[in-house]
Amino acid sequence: MTKLKLLLWALAASATAILAVFTAVGKAARVATLQADVNRLSVELSHASIPLQRDTIHDSIEVVTQVVVEVVPKKMKEALEADRALIKDLNLKVKQLEAMQTTVTETKDSARADCHNDLVFSYSDRWSDLKFSLKDSTFYYNIRDSLSTLVYREYRHHFLFWRWGTKGYRLKIVNFNPHTKVTYNRYVKVGK
Repeated sequence: MTKLKLLLWALAASATAILAVFTAVGKAARVATLQADVNRLSVELSHASIPLQRDTIHDSIEVVTQVVVEVVPKKMKEALEADRALIKDLNLKVKQLEAMQTTVTETKDSARADCHNDLVFSYSDRWSDLKFSLKDSTFYYNIRDSLSTLVYREYRHHFLFWRWGTKGYRLKIVNFNPHTKVTYNRYVKVGK
């Protein structure tokens, strides 16, 4: 009888050990999945939470300043998940990219149009041409824009005229069209 009890205890201990191993393996896989989700969401949150700082030069030219998001090469694929289709259409691979920028602008303005005798309303300035004809119900528009993007390094230390170390990178976008406003910008750079 004691051998039977010993065999049952050994069988129960083996079953418990096997169950513990399967549970640990399952939990490790779940932890890895959750960690990947946390990393992806932290990258997305870092992109979404970077505010645009606005300034003006020459009384009418808007300048937007933003921090550059640096991503290690392993995380670049996660950081550019939303742009995967565009990268594929351009026949590129994510590991080929050094940096990627997305800028969204919005153009708004109101103006008085000239009315010609043949019911054609038109407006033109340096940045836009608009023409509306009631006779044939056509609307012609041409809007031009000019953006300059400058990426610069912020130094960690400076003494007199010496500067060394890198604190991070910042981005300045100069928008030359006074009717256009930069509403969103994202610049992702591959770090080391």
